[in-house]
Amino acid sequence: MGVFFSGCVNKKEQEKLKAVPIHDFELSETTQEYLLRLYTQVVDNPDKDELLFTNYGSVVGVVITDYQGNFIEKIGEKGRGPKELLTSRFFGARDSNKVLILDKALALFKLYNRESGEVSLYPYEVKTGISITSRNISFCNDMWYAGGQMLDVAPRPSTPTIAKFDKNLSLIDTLGGYDPFFNGRKDILQETSYSLDCENEIVYTVQGKTPKIQAFSTATGDLLGSTEIHPPSFKVSEKFITMASNPQEMSRYLSEEQSISLHLAHNDSYLYLVFRNDSGIYKRNRVLNESSHFVGVYDKNTFDFIGEVKVSGAILGTTKRGNLIMLKDEENLGIQIIEIVPTSS
Repeated sequence: MGVFFSGCVNKKEQEKLKAVPIHDFELSETTQEYLLRLYTQVVDNPDKDELLFTNYGSVVGVVITDYQGNFIEKIGEKGRGPKELLTSRFFGARDSNKVLILDKALALFKLYNRESGEVSLYPYEVKTGISITSRNISFCNDMWYAGGQMLDVAPRPSTPTIAKFDKNLSLIDTLGGYDPFFNGRKDILQETSYSLDCENEIVYTVQGKTPKIQAFSTATGDLLGSTEIHPPSFKVSEKFITMASNPQEMSRYLSEEQSISLHLAHNDSYLYLVFRNDSGIYKRNRVLNESSHFVGVYDKNTFDFIGEVKVSGAILGTTKRGNLIMLKDEENLGIQIIEIVPTSS
């Protein structure tokens, strides 16, 4: 049976919110040829208006478009060569020119120079004791950041959840900590999602199973604050599940008992917790927009809960300006950039 945290807020106390469309576009035919099964992570280039997409599988590589969905280029082809990839689900943009892809199958970070065509290779050494689990990898002040999981270490508030790498992708530090809910238990959905505020040297984190957002200093590692009130639509089950061997049963569990935190985002004023409640219908190939998608909104400075809003499509990521990237039309790969604002606005 699913349970709600004691921190839930009465719906009457919430501020009413709405999703306001800012920009709509469809991915071009050329772009769609490379995106046969769109992965639920889109990265906005930090230096120019370009979006980076990838697939769940099949066609590997990162596909780059402009803000109109027009194809610009594809980085990486399938293979084991220096410029080739076997997987491309973990990636980020350093600047307008360089794109980083972690190929876990080859145990390599590959940094692609778009201007020269050169690729720099760096070992992905799990022997360091941490496995990268976040889908996005971010560059800030000459360092790379990623959500990670310490191997063979229980998930406790003192267990790091963020990995810091230098420009040569050597692990130099860890920080963060798990939601106290886990308290060392063996459970599913421990993976950390994050949103990096480079200017203010803060990283916001959340684990997949719970909606608690925590803020840590990237300079000192100190815990700066956390949210306490949880969106009313977020369900948390007390079940301990270490492995889901039955996909149908897992689908029912995620529909009836457990939500999933998928993304964190922020702008100057708000923190956005993106989460999903599944449909309960098992399908081998997930139809993203059949699930129910929500955004919980918090004050960025006080961590106070403001409200939640149900959105009409899967949230794929956030722009550099703090707006959300939503899959509006799954069949035609229609994308909508949205802003969450009070209905009084």
